[in-house]
Amino acid sequence: MPTPYAPPAALRWNQLACDAIYYTKTPPTIAARALAIIHTAMYDAWSIFSDGCELSTTTGDLYQKIGDPKWNTKDNRRQASSFAAYRCILCDGIFANPLPTAFKEELKTFMVEDLCYDAEDTNQKTDNPAGIGNLSARLVLECRQGDKSNQENGFKDWTGYVPVNLPPPERTKDINHWQPGYINKKAQSFLTPHWGQVVPFALCRGGQFRPPAPLQQEDNPEVFKAQGVALTEISANLTEKQKLIAEFWAGMHEDRYPNMINDPTSGYWATPPAQCCRIAGEIIVKKQLSAGAAIPLFFALTNALLDASIAAWDAKRCYDYVRPVTLIAELRDNDTFHSWGGPCRGTVVMQGEGWCPYLTFTPPFAEYVSGHSTFSAATAEIIKCFFGSNEYGGSVTIPAKGSRVEPACTPSADLVLSWATLDDMATGPDGAGMSRLYGGIHFMAGNEEGGKLGKKVALSVWEQACKFLNGKA
Repeated sequence: MPTPYAPPAALRWNQLACDAIYYTKTPPTIAARALAIIHTAMYDAWSIFSDGCELSTTTGDLYQKIGDPKWNTKDNRRQASSFAAYRCILCDGIFANPLPTAFKEELKTFMVEDLCYDAEDTNQKTDNPAGIGNLSARLVLECRQGDKSNQENGFKDWTGYVPVNLPPPERTKDINHWQPGYINKKAQSFLTPHWGQVVPFALCRGGQFRPPAPLQQEDNPEVFKAQGVALTEISANLTEKQKLIAEFWAGMHEDRYPNMINDPTSGYWATPPAQCCRIAGEIIVKKQLSAGAAIPLFFALTNALLDASIAAWDAKRCYDYVRPVTLIAELRDNDTFHSWGGPCRGTVVMQGEGWCPYLTFTPPFAEYVSGHSTFSAATAEIIKCFFGSNEYGGSVTIPAKGSRVEPACTPSADLVLSWATLDDMATGPDGAGMSRLYGGIHFMAGNEEGGKLGKKVALSVWEQACKFLNGKA
Protein backbone atom coordinates (compact mmCIF):
# COMPACT_ATOMS: atom_id res chain seq x y z
CA MET A 1 0.00 0.00 0.00
CA PRO A 2 1.25 3.53 -0.73
CA THR A 3 2.34 5.61 2.24
CA PRO A 4 -0.43 8.02 3.31
CA TYR A 5 0.31 11.62 2.46
CA ALA A 6 1.69 13.68 5.34
CA PRO A 7 1.60 17.45 4.75
CA PRO A 8 5.04 19.05 5.11
CA ALA A 9 6.05 20.87 8.28
CA ALA A 10 6.18 24.05 6.19
CA LEU A 11 2.39 23.98 5.89
CA ARG A 12 1.97 23.70 9.64
CA TRP A 13 4.36 26.61 10.14
CA ASN A 14 2.25 28.69 7.79
CA GLN A 15 -0.87 27.82 9.78
CA LEU A 16 0.89 28.76 13.01
CA ALA A 17 2.02 32.06 11.47
CA CYS A 18 -1.60 32.79 10.54
CA ASP A 19 -2.68 31.80 14.05
CA ALA A 20 -0.14 34.28 15.44
CA ILE A 21 -1.67 36.99 13.24
CA TYR A 22 -5.11 36.11 14.56
CA TYR A 23 -4.16 35.97 18.24
CA THR A 24 -2.33 39.30 18.03
CA LYS A 25 -5.16 40.95 16.04
CA THR A 26 -2.67 42.02 13.41
CA PRO A 27 -4.24 44.03 10.54
CA PRO A 28 -3.67 43.14 6.87
CA THR A 29 -0.70 45.38 6.06
CA ILE A 30 1.35 44.31 9.07
CA ALA A 31 0.18 40.71 8.60
CA ALA A 32 1.47 40.60 5.03
CA ARG A 33 4.87 41.85 6.16
CA ALA A 34 5.05 39.32 9.01
CA LEU A 35 4.22 36.44 6.68
CA ALA A 36 6.85 37.57 4.19
CA ILE A 37 9.48 37.71 6.94
CA ILE A 38 8.65 34.24 8.22
CA HIS A 39 8.53 32.55 4.83
CA THR A 40 11.57 34.34 3.44
CA ALA A 41 13.59 33.11 6.42
CA MET A 42 12.25 29.60 5.90
CA TYR A 43 13.15 29.74 2.22
CA ASP A 44 16.64 31.07 2.93
CA ALA A 45 17.39 28.29 5.41
CA TRP A 46 15.89 25.63 3.13
CA SER A 47 17.78 26.86 0.06
CA ILE A 48 21.15 26.34 1.67
CA PHE A 49 20.48 22.59 1.89
CA SER A 50 18.79 22.32 -1.49
CA ASP A 51 20.14 20.07 -4.21
CA GLY A 52 19.11 22.66 -6.78
CA CYS A 53 20.47 26.07 -7.66
CA GLU A 54 18.26 28.14 -5.33
CA LEU A 55 19.92 31.11 -3.65
CA SER A 56 19.24 32.58 -0.24
CA THR A 57 18.07 36.21 -0.19
CA THR A 58 20.48 37.04 2.62
CA THR A 59 23.56 34.84 2.31
CA GLY A 60 23.52 34.34 -1.46
CA ASP A 61 25.74 31.36 -2.30
CA LEU A 62 28.15 31.94 0.59
CA TYR A 63 27.16 28.70 2.31
CA GLN A 64 25.57 27.00 -0.67
CA LYS A 65 26.37 23.28 -0.73
CA ILE A 66 29.05 23.65 1.94
CA GLY A 67 30.62 20.67 3.61
CA ASP A 68 29.60 17.08 3.04
CA PRO A 69 27.13 16.72 0.10
CA LYS A 70 25.20 14.33 2.33
CA TRP A 71 24.03 17.43 4.22
CA ASN A 72 21.61 18.21 1.41
CA THR A 73 18.91 16.02 2.93
CA LYS A 74 15.20 16.28 3.54
CA ASP A 75 15.72 16.14 7.31
CA ASN A 76 18.25 18.96 7.29
CA ARG A 77 16.03 21.10 5.11
CA ARG A 78 13.10 20.57 7.44
CA GLN A 79 15.18 21.32 10.53
CA ALA A 80 16.75 24.48 9.13
CA SER A 81 13.46 25.90 7.83
CA SER A 82 11.66 25.00 11.08
CA PHE A 83 14.19 26.83 13.24
CA ALA A 84 13.92 29.83 10.93
CA ALA A 85 10.13 29.87 11.26
CA TYR A 86 10.22 29.34 15.03
CA ARG A 87 12.65 32.19 15.66
CA CYS A 88 10.75 34.62 13.41
CA ILE A 89 7.36 33.91 14.96
CA LEU A 90 8.79 34.18 18.47
CA CYS A 91 10.06 37.65 17.53
CA ASP A 92 6.58 38.96 18.21
CA GLY A 93 7.54 42.54 17.37
CA ILE A 94 6.62 41.69 13.77
CA PHE A 95 2.97 41.46 14.87
CA ALA A 96 0.63 44.22 16.05
CA ASN A 97 0.59 42.95 19.64
CA PRO A 98 2.60 40.51 21.80
CA LEU A 99 1.97 36.79 21.38
CA PRO A 100 -0.07 35.12 24.14
CA THR A 101 2.00 32.93 26.45
CA ALA A 102 -0.19 29.91 25.71
CA PHE A 103 0.48 30.28 21.98
CA LYS A 104 4.24 30.45 22.57
CA GLU A 105 3.91 27.15 24.40
CA GLU A 106 2.01 25.73 21.43
CA LEU A 107 4.90 26.72 19.15
CA LYS A 108 7.39 25.09 21.49
CA THR A 109 5.30 21.93 21.68
CA PHE A 110 5.31 21.64 17.90
CA MET A 111 9.09 22.04 17.84
CA VAL A 112 9.81 19.61 20.67
CA GLU A 113 7.09 16.97 20.56
CA ASP A 114 6.10 16.91 16.89
CA LEU A 115 9.42 17.70 15.21
CA CYS A 116 11.74 16.43 17.99
CA TYR A 117 13.99 19.50 17.94
CA ASP A 118 15.65 21.31 20.81
CA ALA A 119 13.69 24.57 20.99
CA GLU A 120 16.38 26.05 23.24
CA ASP A 121 19.09 25.64 20.61
CA THR A 122 19.87 29.23 19.62
CA ASN A 123 23.24 28.67 17.95
CA GLN A 124 23.86 30.54 14.69
CA LYS A 125 26.79 28.53 13.39
CA THR A 126 26.91 27.57 9.74
CA ASP A 127 27.97 23.96 10.33
CA ASN A 128 24.55 22.65 11.41
CA PRO A 129 20.94 23.01 10.20
CA ALA A 130 19.59 24.50 13.44
CA GLY A 131 22.29 27.16 13.36
CA ILE A 132 21.58 28.04 9.74
CA GLY A 133 17.87 28.28 10.52
CA ASN A 134 18.49 30.61 13.45
CA LEU A 135 20.95 32.65 11.39
CA SER A 136 18.52 32.95 8.48
CA ALA A 137 15.83 34.24 10.82
CA ARG A 138 18.17 36.82 12.30
CA LEU A 139 19.38 38.03 8.91
CA VAL A 140 15.89 38.41 7.44
CA LEU A 141 14.67 40.22 10.55
CA GLU A 142 17.67 42.53 10.36
CA CYS A 143 17.06 43.17 6.66
CA ARG A 144 13.55 44.37 7.53
CA GLN A 145 14.78 46.78 10.20
CA GLY A 146 14.54 50.31 8.90
CA ASP A 147 12.23 49.34 6.02
CA LYS A 148 10.01 52.34 6.89
CA SER A 149 7.29 50.16 8.42
CA ASN A 150 8.23 51.71 11.78
CA GLN A 151 8.14 48.36 13.55
CA GLU A 152 10.32 49.78 16.33
CA ASN A 153 7.51 52.19 17.24
CA GLY A 154 4.59 49.83 16.89
CA PHE A 155 4.08 50.56 13.18
CA LYS A 156 2.82 54.07 13.91
CA ASP A 157 2.47 56.58 11.09
CA TRP A 158 5.54 58.77 10.62
CA THR A 159 4.30 60.77 7.63
CA GLY A 160 1.96 63.16 9.43
CA TYR A 161 -1.30 62.03 7.83
CA VAL A 162 -4.35 64.04 8.94
CA PRO A 163 -7.81 63.30 7.46
CA VAL A 164 -9.42 66.05 5.43
CA ASN A 165 -12.81 65.38 7.02
CA LEU A 166 -14.01 65.17 10.60
CA PRO A 167 -16.11 62.17 11.61
CA PRO A 168 -19.95 62.29 11.56
CA PRO A 169 -22.17 64.03 12.43
CA GLU A 170 -19.94 66.64 10.75
CA ARG A 171 -20.53 67.05 7.04
CA THR A 172 -17.50 66.50 4.87
CA LYS A 173 -15.31 69.41 3.88
CA ASP A 174 -14.49 67.53 0.68
CA ILE A 175 -16.78 64.68 -0.39
CA ASN A 176 -13.99 63.20 -2.54
CA HIS A 177 -12.00 62.21 0.54
CA TRP A 178 -12.16 59.63 3.31
CA GLN A 179 -14.16 60.46 6.41
CA PRO A 180 -13.32 58.59 9.62
CA GLY A 181 -16.12 56.62 11.25
CA TYR A 182 -16.24 55.34 14.80
CA ILE A 183 -14.92 52.26 16.60
CA ASN A 184 -16.49 51.80 20.03
CA LYS A 185 -17.47 55.49 20.05
CA LYS A 186 -13.89 56.50 19.22
CA ALA A 187 -13.06 58.15 15.89
CA GLN A 188 -11.18 55.90 13.48
CA SER A 189 -7.51 56.44 12.70
CA PHE A 190 -6.27 55.60 9.20
CA LEU A 191 -4.54 52.21 9.42
CA THR A 192 -0.83 52.51 8.54
CA PRO A 193 -1.13 55.50 6.17
CA HIS A 194 2.65 55.35 5.71
CA TRP A 195 2.58 51.82 4.28
CA GLY A 196 3.10 52.89 0.68
CA GLN A 197 6.60 53.98 1.76
CA VAL A 198 7.62 50.52 3.07
CA VAL A 199 10.52 48.94 1.17
CA PRO A 200 9.05 46.31 -1.20
CA PHE A 201 10.45 42.91 -2.13
CA ALA A 202 10.32 43.39 -5.90
CA LEU A 203 8.73 46.74 -6.72
CA CYS A 204 10.93 49.78 -7.26
CA ARG A 205 8.58 51.76 -5.00
CA GLY A 206 5.04 51.58 -3.68
CA GLY A 207 3.66 53.72 -6.48
CA GLN A 208 5.33 51.86 -9.35
CA PHE A 209 1.96 50.61 -10.67
CA ARG A 210 -0.23 53.27 -9.08
CA PRO A 211 -3.67 53.18 -10.77
CA PRO A 212 -5.26 56.27 -12.34
CA ALA A 213 -7.09 58.68 -10.05
CA PRO A 214 -10.66 57.74 -9.14
CA LEU A 215 -13.59 59.87 -10.28
CA GLN A 216 -13.94 63.19 -8.45
CA GLN A 217 -17.29 64.87 -7.83
CA GLU A 218 -16.31 67.93 -9.83
CA ASP A 219 -15.45 65.73 -12.84
CA ASN A 220 -19.02 64.50 -13.25
CA PRO A 221 -21.41 64.98 -10.27
CA GLU A 222 -24.05 62.59 -11.63
CA VAL A 223 -21.66 59.73 -12.34
CA PHE A 224 -19.91 60.36 -9.01
CA LYS A 225 -23.25 60.00 -7.19
CA ALA A 226 -24.16 57.00 -9.36
CA GLN A 227 -21.42 54.99 -7.66
CA GLY A 228 -23.48 55.14 -4.50
CA VAL A 229 -26.74 54.47 -6.33
CA ALA A 230 -25.24 51.28 -7.75
CA LEU A 231 -24.34 50.03 -4.27
CA THR A 232 -27.76 50.77 -2.79
CA GLU A 233 -29.31 48.80 -5.66
CA ILE A 234 -26.99 45.87 -4.95
CA SER A 235 -27.92 46.15 -1.27
CA ALA A 236 -31.65 46.17 -2.05
CA ASN A 237 -31.37 42.94 -4.02
CA LEU A 238 -28.87 40.94 -1.97
CA THR A 239 -29.37 37.20 -2.23
CA GLU A 240 -28.50 34.84 0.60
CA LYS A 241 -25.51 33.71 -1.43
CA GLN A 242 -24.23 37.25 -1.93
CA LYS A 243 -24.59 37.98 1.78
CA LEU A 244 -22.52 34.92 2.64
CA ILE A 245 -19.94 35.78 -0.01
CA ALA A 246 -19.55 39.17 1.68
CA GLU A 247 -19.14 37.49 5.06
CA PHE A 248 -16.83 34.77 3.83
CA TRP A 249 -14.30 37.07 2.21
CA ALA A 250 -14.48 39.36 5.23
CA GLY A 251 -12.85 36.46 7.09
CA MET A 252 -15.92 35.50 9.15
CA HIS A 253 -16.00 31.78 8.30
CA GLU A 254 -12.39 30.59 8.46
CA ASP A 255 -13.26 28.31 11.39
CA ARG A 256 -15.14 26.12 8.91
CA TYR A 257 -11.75 24.87 7.67
CA PRO A 258 -9.68 22.31 9.62
CA ASN A 259 -6.86 23.81 11.71
CA MET A 260 -7.96 27.42 11.08
CA ILE A 261 -8.50 29.57 14.16
CA ASN A 262 -11.48 31.93 14.17
CA ASP A 263 -13.64 32.65 17.23
CA PRO A 264 -17.00 33.99 16.01
CA THR A 265 -17.51 35.81 19.32
CA SER A 266 -14.19 37.69 19.25
CA GLY A 267 -15.15 40.45 16.82
CA TYR A 268 -11.85 39.95 14.98
CA TRP A 269 -11.90 38.17 11.66
CA ALA A 270 -9.22 36.56 9.49
CA THR A 271 -7.23 38.98 7.32
CA PRO A 272 -6.97 38.65 3.51
CA PRO A 273 -3.27 37.58 3.71
CA ALA A 274 -4.22 34.71 6.03
CA GLN A 275 -7.07 33.68 3.71
CA CYS A 276 -4.70 33.75 0.74
CA CYS A 277 -2.25 31.50 2.58
CA ARG A 278 -5.07 29.11 3.45
CA ILE A 279 -5.95 28.86 -0.26
CA ALA A 280 -2.34 28.01 -1.08
CA GLY A 281 -2.36 25.44 1.70
CA GLU A 282 -5.48 23.79 0.30
CA ILE A 283 -3.78 23.39 -3.07
CA ILE A 284 -0.62 22.02 -1.44
CA VAL A 285 -2.66 19.29 0.27
CA LYS A 286 -4.81 18.59 -2.79
CA LYS A 287 -1.70 18.11 -4.92
CA GLN A 288 0.07 16.28 -2.05
CA LEU A 289 3.13 18.46 -2.36
CA SER A 290 6.33 18.18 -0.38
CA ALA A 291 8.26 20.97 1.32
CA GLY A 292 10.31 21.25 -1.86
CA ALA A 293 7.28 22.88 -3.49
CA ALA A 294 5.53 24.36 -0.45
CA ILE A 295 8.46 26.47 0.76
CA PRO A 296 9.17 28.17 -2.61
CA LEU A 297 5.42 28.70 -3.16
CA PHE A 298 4.95 30.41 0.19
CA PHE A 299 8.14 32.42 -0.39
CA ALA A 300 6.76 33.86 -3.63
CA LEU A 301 3.18 34.21 -2.38
CA THR A 302 3.90 36.01 0.88
CA ASN A 303 6.28 38.47 -0.76
CA ALA A 304 3.56 39.15 -3.34
CA LEU A 305 1.17 39.82 -0.46
CA LEU A 306 3.70 42.21 1.08
CA ASP A 307 4.17 44.15 -2.15
CA ALA A 308 0.41 44.09 -2.77
CA SER A 309 -0.15 45.69 0.64
CA ILE A 310 2.42 48.38 -0.15
CA ALA A 311 0.98 49.12 -3.59
CA ALA A 312 -2.65 49.16 -2.42
CA TRP A 313 -1.90 51.43 0.53
CA ASP A 314 0.13 53.73 -1.70
CA ALA A 315 -3.06 54.29 -3.70
CA LYS A 316 -5.22 54.55 -0.60
CA ARG A 317 -2.99 57.24 0.87
CA CYS A 318 -2.38 59.04 -2.42
CA TYR A 319 -6.05 59.38 -3.36
CA ASP A 320 -7.57 59.25 0.16
CA TYR A 321 -10.88 58.35 -1.48
CA VAL A 322 -14.36 58.50 0.00
CA ARG A 323 -16.06 55.35 1.32
CA PRO A 324 -19.60 54.39 0.18
CA VAL A 325 -21.13 55.00 3.60
CA THR A 326 -20.05 58.64 3.44
CA LEU A 327 -20.99 59.27 -0.19
CA ILE A 328 -24.45 57.73 0.20
CA ALA A 329 -25.20 59.51 3.47
CA GLU A 330 -24.40 62.91 1.98
CA LEU A 331 -25.43 62.68 -1.65
CA ARG A 332 -28.58 60.62 -1.09
CA ASP A 333 -29.67 62.20 2.20
CA ASN A 334 -32.89 63.53 0.63
CA ASP A 335 -33.45 60.59 -1.72
CA THR A 336 -35.92 57.83 -0.89
CA PHE A 337 -34.84 54.38 -2.06
CA HIS A 338 -34.92 50.69 -1.23
CA SER A 339 -31.97 48.95 0.46
CA TRP A 340 -31.06 46.27 2.99
CA GLY A 341 -32.60 47.33 6.28
CA GLY A 342 -30.55 45.44 8.85
CA PRO A 343 -30.30 41.85 10.11
CA CYS A 344 -33.33 39.80 9.01
CA ARG A 345 -35.34 42.91 8.07
CA GLY A 346 -34.98 42.39 4.34
CA THR A 347 -35.30 45.31 1.94
CA VAL A 348 -36.86 48.49 3.33
CA VAL A 349 -37.46 52.06 2.22
CA MET A 350 -34.96 54.57 3.57
CA GLN A 351 -33.03 57.76 2.93
CA GLY A 352 -29.29 58.17 2.57
CA GLU A 353 -28.47 59.06 6.17
CA GLY A 354 -30.11 55.83 7.32
CA TRP A 355 -28.17 53.59 4.94
CA CYS A 356 -25.97 50.89 6.43
CA PRO A 357 -23.80 48.46 4.45
CA TYR A 358 -24.31 44.72 4.94
CA LEU A 359 -20.82 44.59 6.47
CA THR A 360 -21.70 47.15 9.09
CA PHE A 361 -18.07 47.86 10.02
CA THR A 362 -16.36 49.98 7.36
CA PRO A 363 -12.54 49.52 7.58
CA PRO A 364 -10.47 52.42 8.95
CA PHE A 365 -8.79 53.57 5.76
CA ALA A 366 -9.62 55.03 2.37
CA GLU A 367 -11.60 53.18 -0.30
CA TYR A 368 -9.48 53.25 -3.46
CA VAL A 369 -8.20 50.66 -4.23
CA SER A 370 -9.74 47.57 -2.66
CA GLY A 371 -7.18 45.70 -0.60
CA HIS A 372 -9.17 42.45 -0.95
CA SER A 373 -9.12 42.79 -4.73
CA THR A 374 -5.38 43.49 -4.76
CA PHE A 375 -4.46 40.65 -2.39
CA SER A 376 -6.67 38.04 -4.07
CA ALA A 377 -5.61 38.93 -7.63
CA ALA A 378 -1.95 38.80 -6.59
CA THR A 379 -2.53 35.40 -4.98
CA ALA A 380 -4.28 34.01 -8.05
CA GLU A 381 -1.47 35.17 -10.33
CA ILE A 382 1.36 33.78 -8.17
CA ILE A 383 -0.28 30.37 -7.88
CA LYS A 384 -1.01 30.31 -11.62
CA CYS A 385 2.61 31.16 -12.35
CA PHE A 386 3.85 28.49 -9.95
CA PHE A 387 1.71 25.62 -11.27
CA GLY A 388 0.95 26.82 -14.78
CA SER A 389 -2.73 26.24 -14.08
CA ASN A 390 -5.81 28.28 -13.13
CA GLU A 391 -7.40 25.31 -11.34
CA TYR A 392 -8.59 25.79 -7.76
CA GLY A 393 -11.73 23.79 -6.86
CA GLY A 394 -12.20 25.30 -3.40
CA SER A 395 -15.53 25.21 -1.58
CA VAL A 396 -17.10 25.78 1.81
CA THR A 397 -20.52 24.93 3.22
CA ILE A 398 -22.33 27.48 5.37
CA PRO A 399 -24.99 25.67 7.43
CA ALA A 400 -28.55 26.91 7.76
CA LYS A 401 -28.62 30.02 9.97
CA GLY A 402 -24.82 30.02 9.95
CA SER A 403 -24.53 33.69 8.96
CA ARG A 404 -22.44 35.91 11.24
CA VAL A 405 -24.51 39.00 10.35
CA GLU A 406 -27.98 37.41 10.20
CA PRO A 407 -27.71 34.25 12.35
CA ALA A 408 -31.44 34.17 13.01
CA CYS A 409 -32.43 33.81 9.37
CA THR A 410 -29.57 33.32 6.88
CA PRO A 411 -29.16 31.05 5.04
CA SER A 412 -32.54 29.35 5.04
CA ALA A 413 -30.83 26.04 4.19
CA ASP A 414 -27.25 24.80 3.92
CA LEU A 415 -25.48 26.78 1.20
CA VAL A 416 -22.28 25.86 -0.66
CA LEU A 417 -19.86 28.49 -1.94
CA SER A 418 -17.40 27.22 -4.53
CA TRP A 419 -14.72 28.48 -6.90
CA ALA A 420 -13.63 26.32 -9.83
CA THR A 421 -10.65 28.50 -10.73
CA LEU A 422 -8.28 30.92 -9.09
CA ASP A 423 -9.70 33.71 -11.22
CA ASP A 424 -13.17 32.83 -9.90
CA MET A 425 -11.78 33.19 -6.38
CA ALA A 426 -10.27 36.59 -7.07
CA THR A 427 -12.33 38.39 -9.70
CA GLY A 428 -15.42 36.29 -10.33
CA PRO A 429 -18.96 37.12 -9.16
CA ASP A 430 -18.43 34.96 -6.05
CA GLY A 431 -14.88 36.19 -5.51
CA ALA A 432 -13.07 38.33 -2.99
CA GLY A 433 -13.24 41.48 -5.11
CA MET A 434 -17.00 41.48 -5.71
CA SER A 435 -17.63 40.51 -2.08
CA ARG A 436 -16.73 44.04 -1.05
CA LEU A 437 -19.54 45.45 -3.21
CA TYR A 438 -22.02 43.00 -1.71
CA GLY A 439 -20.73 44.10 1.68
CA GLY A 440 -21.24 47.75 0.72
CA ILE A 441 -17.75 48.99 1.48
CA HIS A 442 -16.20 49.41 -2.00
CA PHE A 443 -17.18 50.85 -5.36
CA MET A 444 -16.74 48.92 -8.60
CA ALA A 445 -13.76 51.02 -9.72
CA GLY A 446 -11.92 50.28 -6.47
CA ASN A 447 -12.52 46.58 -7.03
CA GLU A 448 -11.51 46.53 -10.69
CA GLU A 449 -8.41 48.67 -10.33
CA GLY A 450 -7.36 46.69 -7.27
CA GLY A 451 -7.53 43.49 -9.31
CA LYS A 452 -5.40 44.98 -12.07
CA LEU A 453 -2.90 46.25 -9.51
CA GLY A 454 -2.64 42.88 -7.79
CA LYS A 455 -1.84 41.11 -11.05
CA LYS A 456 0.89 43.62 -11.96
CA VAL A 457 2.44 43.33 -8.53
CA ALA A 458 2.39 39.53 -8.63
CA LEU A 459 4.10 39.33 -12.01
CA SER A 460 6.85 41.63 -10.78
CA VAL A 461 7.30 39.56 -7.60
CA TRP A 462 7.28 36.31 -9.56
CA GLU A 463 10.07 37.59 -11.81
CA GLN A 464 12.16 38.54 -8.78
CA ALA A 465 11.41 35.33 -6.89
CA CYS A 466 12.45 33.26 -9.91
CA LYS A 467 15.86 34.93 -9.83
CA PHE A 468 16.42 33.42 -6.40
CA LEU A 469 14.78 30.09 -7.28
CA ASN A 470 16.88 29.75 -10.43
CA GLY A 471 20.15 30.89 -8.87
CA LYS A 472 20.37 34.10 -10.88
CA ALA A 473 19.78 36.74 -8.22
